[in-house]
Amino acid sequence: MEDIKINIQKVENLVIGAGVFGLSASNYLLDKGQEVCLIDKSSNFDEASSNALGRIDPILGGAGHGNETKPLDVAKISLGAYKKFIELDNKFKNNIDFEVKPTLHFYENDSEYKNIKKVIDLIDPKEKYFSIDLYENKTDEISLSKNKFAKFDGTIFIDSKKYQNNLFDNFIKSGGDFIKNEITEINTLGNNLELISDKEKYITKRIIIAAGPWTNAIKGINIKQKIFPSKGQILKLSDPENTFTDFHLHGPCSIVKKKDGLIWIAATVEDKDFDKSKTDYAKNYLFEKSSQIVSNIKDYNFHSQTACLRPSNENDLPFIEKVADKEIYLASGGGGWGIMMSILVGEILYKIIRD
Repeated sequence: MEDIKINIQKVENLVIGAGVFGLSASNYLLDKGQEVCLIDKSSNFDEASSNALGRIDPILGGAGHGNETKPLDVAKISLGAYKKFIELDNKFKNNIDFEVKPTLHFYENDSEYKNIKKVIDLIDPKEKYFSIDLYENKTDEISLSKNKFAKFDGTIFIDSKKYQNNLFDNFIKSGGDFIKNEITEINTLGNNLELISDKEKYITKRIIIAAGPWTNAIKGINIKQKIFPSKGQILKLSDPENTFTDFHLHGPCSIVKKKDGLIWIAATVEDKDFDKSKTDYAKNYLFEKSSQIVSNIKDYNFHSQTACLRPSNENDLPFIEKVADKEIYLASGGGGWGIMMSILVGEILYKIIRD
C-alpha cells in the first residue's frame, strides 16, 4: 500500500465540491481577499449542477417532493436571488445563455390562481418584476390540453452547464486552486482540520462542504440533516420546423424551448439511491405529464434524455450552516432550488463565518 502524502495547504478555506454551491462560495471568498482551494472528485462537471433545467423563478420554485415548509419565506429569499441574476453583467449573461420568457402556468382550481397572485402581491407588490393575468389561447397558437392558465412574465432561463463552467473559469482566473481528489474523512488536528483521501492528506483552517448527495459519505463529521440523492430526468425534443411556442409552459411538469433550440421537458423527482440510469419509465412519465399541457407534444422528435442526482433533504430546501465547533460549514440540499439559490450561497456563508 502506498504511503499517504501529507499536503499542507496554506489557505484559509478548503471547499469540497465544485458544483454551483461550492463554486459560489469559493468565488465569494476569493472576492473578499481570502485564499481558497477547491477539491472535487471529478473535473468533468456532469452532475446535477450541469444537468439542471436552469429555471430562475421565485414564484413557482424548483422541483421537489411537495414538502416545502415555508413557501412564502422561500419565495422572498428567491426573489433576492432572482434580482442578482437580473443584475449580472451582460457578458456573463451571454456566456450562460441568459434569457427571460413569459410563463403560462396551468392551474387546477381558482384557489391555486389566487395563491399565486397572493405570492406575487406579497413579494413584489409594485409589480416591478412580475404581474399575473388569466390567459386565453384564442389564436390556437399552442395545442393546449387545458384551458385554465395564468400568464406572468419574467421567468429566467440559463444554461446550467455553461453557468457552472463560467463560475469555475472565474475561480481559476481569480487565483483559486483546484485539486482533483475525493475526500473520504475529516479529522481534528489541534487547531486545524485534516482531510483524508485515499492517497493524500490536506491540513487547513476552515472547510466548506458542498459535496451534494455524497455529503453524508464523508466520515468524521456529525451532520444532523440527512442529505440524499434525488434523481431528476429530463427529456429533450427537437423542433426542426421551429413551430414551438416561446412560452414557458408549467403544470405537472415544465416545458420550454431553450436557446439550444431544443424543447426541454422537466423533470422527474425520484428517490433511487445513487442510480443515475436513464429509464423508459421516466420517458413515458414525462411524455404523459407534458401531454396534459400540450396535446401534440409527441409530434416533436425525441432528441435525448438526461439523468442526474440532486442533493435533497426532507424539507426540500437548501441549507447553509456551521456543523461543528471547529470551522466546518455545510452548503447543500439545493434540490430543485439549487441553481436559483446558488447565487446567494457565498454571501450567506460569509456572513455565517463572520458571525
